[in-house]
Parts: sequence; C-alpha cells; structure tokens
Amino acid sequence: MDDCYIISDVLRDTTSKNLDFYIETPGGSGEAVEEIVRFIRGKFKNVNSLVSGEAKSASAGTLLTLSGDEIYMTESGSLGPIDAQLKIGRSVISAYDYMEWIDNKMDEAKKVGKLNPLDATMVAQISPGEINLVFHAMKFAEDLVMEWLPKYKFKKWKFTDERQIKVTTKMKKDRAKEIAGELINHAKGRTHGRYFKINDLEKIGLHIKRVDDDLDLSDIVYRIQTVIRLIFSSSTNYKIFATADERIFKSASPVGTPSNFSC
Repeated sequence: MDDCYIISDVLRDTTSKNLDFYIETPGGSGEAVEEIVRFIRGKFKNVNSLVSGEAKSASAGTLLTLSGDEIYMTESGSLGPIDAQLKIGRSVISAYDYMEWIDNKMDEAKKVGKLNPLDATMVAQISPGEINLVFHAMKFAEDLVMEWLPKYKFKKWKFTDERQIKVTTKMKKDRAKEIAGELINHAKGRTHGRYFKINDLEKIGLHIKRVDDDLDLSDIVYRIQTVIRLIFSSSTNYKIFATADERIFKSASPVGTPSNFSC
C-alpha cells in the first residue's frame, strides 16, 4: 500500500490529463492496485499501460495493466494470472488451485459416496470461514477486471472487427467476463507462474498495441527496461518510481535498520 501513497505524491502536481504508465512488478496486493487505479483514473482522462518486462503474480501487475485505456507491450512483455495467492498454514497457495481441489473432492464424494482417508483428514481441517476467504479473494480480482475492462479498455469499442456489429454494453461486459475467466484459470498452463504474451492475450480477446512495430517508441522502451535492470543488478535499489521530473528509489537495508529512500 505504500506504493499507492508514493505514486499519488509523485503525480499529484501533474497538470497533464494523459498518463503513460510503464509497469514492471513481480506482484503485490490487489487492494493496493485498486487504490492506485482509483487515484490515477480520477486524475487522468487517458491512461495507457506499457509492459516490457513482467507485470504479473498475485494479480497486482496484471490488474494494474488492465486498468488502462490502451495496453502497449513489447515482445518481451508478459502478464500473469489474476488468481490471488494466500498464506494458509505454512504454505502460500493459489486461490484457484484451492477452490479447484475443494470442488474436485465434492464431486468425488458425490460419485463414490465417501472420500479416501487421507482426503477426509485434510477436508476435516478446513473451516467454512477459510473457504469463504479463499473464494472471495479469487472473486475480488475477477470482479475488478469485469468492472475496469468495459469502463476503460472497451470504452472506445463501437463495432465488432469482422461483422461490424454495433457493440452494446452487454457485449462489453460479456467479453470482460470471458477474459477474466481465462486470466484466473491457470489450469491450462499448470502453474501460477505461467506467462501471457501478446499472442496469448489477443487469443482471449484483448487488443494489444505492439511496441515493436514502432521503431522510435521501441527504442525508448527498451532503453528504459535496460537502465532499470542495470540499476537493480548493480545496487541495493529494489523499487523505482520515476516521472520526467522526479525519481524516487527504495533500497534494501539490513534487518533492523530503516529503509533508505533517495530522490
């Protein structure tokens, strides 16, 4: 959530109504992303998301990207599934995997009439509250995608590509629901670490602007990506917030000492 405060502070005095948001993150909190999106969409009329590295894991990076009016990606860019990752017991698990396992055990019990002793022991340790927590965590990201895509990404979608049929609000919502379903289901890739590249996203109904088709733009974007990786690999910095006017770096510190900030 600290990132939300920093982003709002960095952008607060900006007078432009247009924002190009270069996003790279291995993951984070969906709730924090909701606050970030609430701020930037309230301040800027047009927001473009740009991904050249990873914007994924635990739903945060992908959700933030999907809040843009347009999504720009390089061939090296990737998004990830939007299913939440939760700490239950000693393990961090996928909400989708958890609910899929529960559903499978329910089907098995209905067909066979009972569970094997090992599964029965595991099920006995699950509380209704735990199931509700996992279910709502999974639906949280899905609901945001279904809200944001029609409102932002699809707002200029007037006619279908092939048949030129007028697009209705229901069609936008239905498409958003289909896309959310694909992004939350990582069973096809068998892993939460699965990447969605440009072609994968276009197959599920997302139109992506290809950065590599614009030589001038791609040169700028790849330079940004290279500089960021050089900074991370040669220093203790682990987060960067940058605009044309400001730079804020967060660097790692030994346990027990305050985090370092530099501007």
